[in-house]
Amino acid sequence: MWWLWKSTNNLPEATGPFTPGCMDVMLEYSQNGIFMRLYYPTNEAKKDPRNFHRFVPWIPSASYFLGLSKVLMIFPFIIRFVYWWCHTNIVPALYGSRPKTDQKLKCVVLSHGLGGYRSLYSNTCCELASRGFLVAALEHRDGSSCYTYYYKSKEDARNQVTTDIEYEPFILGKTHHKQRKRQVEYRAKECGQVLDFLIDLNNGKVPHNVVCDVPSRREIDFDLGDFVGKLDLETITMAGHSFGGATALLALHQRREFKQGVLLDPWMYPIKDDGLEAKITQPLVFINTQTFHIMSNVSSMAKFLTSDDRTMFTILHTTHENQTDSALVVGYWLNWFMKKLEPVVALKINNSLILVFLDKLVKCLSDVTDCREFLKEQESNLEQGLTRPWI
Repeated sequence: MWWLWKSTNNLPEATGPFTPGCMDVMLEYSQNGIFMRLYYPTNEAKKDPRNFHRFVPWIPSASYFLGLSKVLMIFPFIIRFVYWWCHTNIVPALYGSRPKTDQKLKCVVLSHGLGGYRSLYSNTCCELASRGFLVAALEHRDGSSCYTYYYKSKEDARNQVTTDIEYEPFILGKTHHKQRKRQVEYRAKECGQVLDFLIDLNNGKVPHNVVCDVPSRREIDFDLGDFVGKLDLETITMAGHSFGGATALLALHQRREFKQGVLLDPWMYPIKDDGLEAKITQPLVFINTQTFHIMSNVSSMAKFLTSDDRTMFTILHTTHENQTDSALVVGYWLNWFMKKLEPVVALKINNSLILVFLDKLVKCLSDVTDCREFLKEQESNLEQGLTRPWI
């Protein structure tokens, strides 16, 4: 149980100049609506001692841990123990704070991996928010989230009566690809719904946020109307991790309003027969971890590397979990006997690669020179006789 020793009580604070804020947004009293967490920059002071009391829990509720027990196929009591150990983990983002909108915000839509949920990538989302991005982190309703929910009516929301959507496990076999294909198409449709939400919101069509119906002890200043006319719709990025990487590629094909793609350890199997390499025209960056850099997957990704605005990296001494927050919270679960980078370093490399890629294409609202210098330091480690952490 050495991973317990590696656990921490909160995620590292973002390094950009802006203090991140976040807010959950649920549209419609229906499963057909979308559920996401928005991460964005605020005008709040970074070192205000009151900020800690406005940070948000990393796990939204105990139901998500029970869902994770299904994903990981372990006994719920183990998850309950982890919940007891980690329940104080927090995301260093001010929940419900008003956004900083003196400049138009660059936008990113993020699709989670199999068994994920809307706050699993909070470190990366907060880092992007601290650099001036609005990130819409989806919680998919196709059965691929470890757990999610919706409200059937305003009354249900007021009484906190949820309609649950549980994780749907699939057995490997003849129907597996067909099932995953169905899911990835549903997920890409949800990404398109988020895109439509952002376009409509920027144009002044402000939807009702169902989350605001739920009784809360927090004082929420957040107003979706603050984003009207404040979003840069010419540079929207589609991003995804694992199953979300496949989702992002399909969404990039379906909706050309997405101008570039960030693919983190994309799981190419669900889209293996779609021929997307001949259909997608946007710039792409593939960022892989070492253990997910398997030949069949990489060969599928390599087909997309057809121009100078597409590139692929692999971060050595990392596992699939390094692109989520989980290694920061409970330490490494996968590949126990493999030499690994410190989780904070691995995520910093990952986030720096994302920011440098985006800065070339959309020009970040804050300077990312520190990210470039950090990556150069990692390259120079080879000359110092240390292991090169990314190639």
